[in-house]
Amino acid sequence: MSQADTCRHHPHQSAVALCQKYGHGLCARCLEEDPACPDPDIYCKYRPQCLIHFNYKERRRQRRGHGGDS
Repeated sequence: MSQADTCRHHPHQSAVALCQKYGHGLCARCLEEDPACPDPDIYCKYRPQCLIHFNYKERRRQRRGHGGDS
């Protein structure tokens, strides 16, 4: 399996989302629990269609809404 086919953090898990900029994947658990955009503040031409960044932004928004600081 290639880097894009497996999760960046759990290499034994299949990827369900792909970072098109860097070519690594995330499994369903990572995408749901802790989506990690590797460069959330740096320009990425794929960002408008990126599922990882979308989930990252939603998690940050939820944390702010619940009194979190990030």
